[in-house]
Amino acid sequence: MAIRITGGQWRGRLLKVPRGKVRPAQDRVRQAVFSALAERVAGARVLDLFAGTGVYGLEALSRGAASATWVENDRRVLTVLRENVAALCGPDFSDSPRAAVVAANVLRFLAQGQAPPERYAQASGGGAPYDLIIADPPYDRNGQWLKKILSVLAGHSILQSDGLLIIELAAQAPVLIQAPWQLVKRRVYGETQIDYLAIV
Repeated sequence: MAIRITGGQWRGRLLKVPRGKVRPAQDRVRQAVFSALAERVAGARVLDLFAGTGVYGLEALSRGAASATWVENDRRVLTVLRENVAALCGPDFSDSPRAAVVAANVLRFLAQGQAPPERYAQASGGGAPYDLIIADPPYDRNGQWLKKILSVLAGHSILQSDGLLIIELAAQAPVLIQAPWQLVKRRVYGETQIDYLAIV
């Protein structure tokens, strides 16, 4: 099985999908997300959580983002993720100011308040927080992943003050939003809902 980059300089390029329970974001959902983000993507520092195939971060780079960091914990999935990033960013991507793959538990990574690697300074104006955080956690029907992510992120300043958190959830999941978060927009595509959130 393979999926495609849907826009930008790598449009049409195929990505590998690991076997098992990985659920890559559908093409139409990704196209809708990046259409909604529009000019926010160019020059952005992007964090791709529960990265899986890496498609969200790679889509962002393809469409002009300054840098992408992928966070994934599953060792089997990490192998395919690194292959996908290397295929588009080059085999020496680990030395690039544009790309970093982090093998870590997402909630622990967020709790540590990790900003982009220092080498991003040359590409995107310093080790400042991320402009866009895109999370695609396992689907649940009670919204617990959303609740955990918002709780951890609210205590750490790794999202720019005018940045956005974009999270992909099951359409049935409740939107459990508490201060300081605000739901900017919600879109539903079949079994998938995309929430756009900001800190206010």
